[in-house]
Amino acid sequence: MKLNKHSLNILFTVLFIIFASLSFAYANSGYRSVEEKMYNRSFVTDKKNELILRSTCYINPQNKVFEDKSFVTEPASNVTNRSGLFSELIESSGRKHKVETDLIKAIIQVESGGDPLAVSSAGAAGLMQLMPVTAKELGVTDRFDPEQNIESGTRYLRGLIDRFGSTELALWAYNAGPTAVEEGRMPLETQEYVPRVLLMQNYFSREAR
Repeated sequence: MKLNKHSLNILFTVLFIIFASLSFAYANSGYRSVEEKMYNRSFVTDKKNELILRSTCYINPQNKVFEDKSFVTEPASNVTNRSGLFSELIESSGRKHKVETDLIKAIIQVESGGDPLAVSSAGAAGLMQLMPVTAKELGVTDRFDPEQNIESGTRYLRGLIDRFGSTELALWAYNAGPTAVEEGRMPLETQEYVPRVLLMQNYFSREAR
């Protein structure tokens, strides 16, 4: 079937309108995406600074790790003894994945209190409280095995530090999930969790001096 000149003009006009509409929609979605990312980056930075500030406000040198009542108070001897049970595994994993051992100890203390059989209401298990899906991705066969739990948990943490560029953001992701950081969402639990871990890390660092 041959198209006359008038029909060809109509066809080209329709195609042009469709192409222009798609281009406009794509451009607008791109701008929104950039704006959203800029907002999220700003929000994440502000939250990171807030977490750092909070982590310096609750130190009590009188045999208690946390001064603020919203945090769990722990006698120094109890904290040290529980972490010491797994010190060799912690140091080995820390060296392997280039993560500070005091940070690993702090996560273990806050996550499970040093109990290798701990299970949370959400289903996280073991010393570093690995979720089933995360454990599967890391190749863990027994979440209650201290060696597997600490090694894989430290490896996971190392990946988060590399991904987000700081310990604070990595802890945010460790507790709430990487998507929460990317979307700029920080649950109340995470607002408590990150300063608590940083405080405990500071405590272990001071104990080692």
